[in-house]
Amino acid sequence: MSQDDKSNVQRIAAILKGFDARNTPRRTHDILEDLGVTRSTGFGLLRAMVATGWLERFDHGFLRLGPKSRQMLFAALEVPEPSEVKKLSARPGGQGFGAQGNIPDLEWDPTLVRTVDASQYQRAAPYRIGFSNASTSNAWRRAMLQSLFYAERIAQSQIEALIVLDAEDDPALQLAQIDELVGQGIDLLLISITSVNDKALSDRLGELAAEGLPIVAIDRRPNDRSSLVSFVTASDSRIGRISALWMAETLSGQGRVWMLSGLDGASPALRRQQAALAVFSEFPGIRVENVSYTDWTEAGGYDAIDKVLAEARRPPDGVWCDSGLQGVGSVKRFLDGDFDIPAHTGGDLNEMYKLCLHHKAPMAALDYPASMGARALGLALDILAGSTVPQRVEEPVQIVLPRGLETPSVKADSWAELHVAWDLPDDAILSQGPALRPEKRSIKGSATA
Repeated sequence: MSQDDKSNVQRIAAILKGFDARNTPRRTHDILEDLGVTRSTGFGLLRAMVATGWLERFDHGFLRLGPKSRQMLFAALEVPEPSEVKKLSARPGGQGFGAQGNIPDLEWDPTLVRTVDASQYQRAAPYRIGFSNASTSNAWRRAMLQSLFYAERIAQSQIEALIVLDAEDDPALQLAQIDELVGQGIDLLLISITSVNDKALSDRLGELAAEGLPIVAIDRRPNDRSSLVSFVTASDSRIGRISALWMAETLSGQGRVWMLSGLDGASPALRRQQAALAVFSEFPGIRVENVSYTDWTEAGGYDAIDKVLAEARRPPDGVWCDSGLQGVGSVKRFLDGDFDIPAHTGGDLNEMYKLCLHHKAPMAALDYPASMGARALGLALDILAGSTVPQRVEEPVQIVLPRGLETPSVKADSWAELHVAWDLPDDAILSQGPALRPEKRSIKGSATA
């Protein structure tokens, strides 16, 4: 790196550090004065940072941190699997309930910065891209799909066809649909796997990768990741770990907890559950009495709570949900039984926020970003252009809490009172990004020529 490059890096760091935690807009004149450079050099640097999203204009003569800088505040750090990499942990010195149990607050996984040279997949646009979607069985999956369609509209000049098939959570159907997409001459396969442990699916993806078809997984991946060029996701371990830590600290380390996971066999549900159980195990006074699967549906959450209530005959102190998709069913069951609503976790769904805020129920949410659909399509286009791409792409996950419900270890990135969208439908997924207003497009169970 040249001396000029080093100087520019130092200047950029100084500019970013000049903003406070509230991202209060700063006058351009003050920024340049603190920087101590000529106006021509300083203005050139600021213009470049605005153009690339590190800064944004707030008002005439004022700047604030832009979307790229703000995203770094919520950068997701996935927990690496011990068999893959050595964990590098930095633990806080705070006195939260989990501190003595060595619960990691920050974990860096070197695999997050590994890249793949995609030059072997380079070809001329426009492209034919196939997406084998695990299902559209809940609001989140439909929102992720709408995000994908939003990105398709933006990049329509590069796309000859985007063929989307719904596998209806059936591994055998997905296997047949993958071959159907390949038969239609796709240049790249996007896939959200129906079951993480299905060997037939994993083997078929391996065969296609060996034949030269680039494959990108979205949100759900196969257990064997060797067939993938890249994987677009969010930190499921972060979601499970932080929500469980909030629950344990909210209960002062003592209480009965029921767990409602999503779909049995889906990698996000598995990883969230494992991370949450690991955290709960650090609190001897927390007793996990039940773990149920809900298929990420309101009915599944309602029925699971109804069944356990019939056996236990009294409500728990907390209900850990890996998503608000089933969390709304849980909350409604307690309301129907005239119980006080226990502390709940689980974001994603607008209705979950509405219910908990309206009834003043303690809650913590970490929304799973439905915007990863758009991110995956952009990544697919980069691969087909022959660019070097990350082996793993993580969308950021924010911690959303109602005011007054922070704990010693879990602080809010956003307040639930500001995050909820009272004017949007109950089934709105707030992490959908620019595609929050849904596109009208039908999804077939099988492709047509």
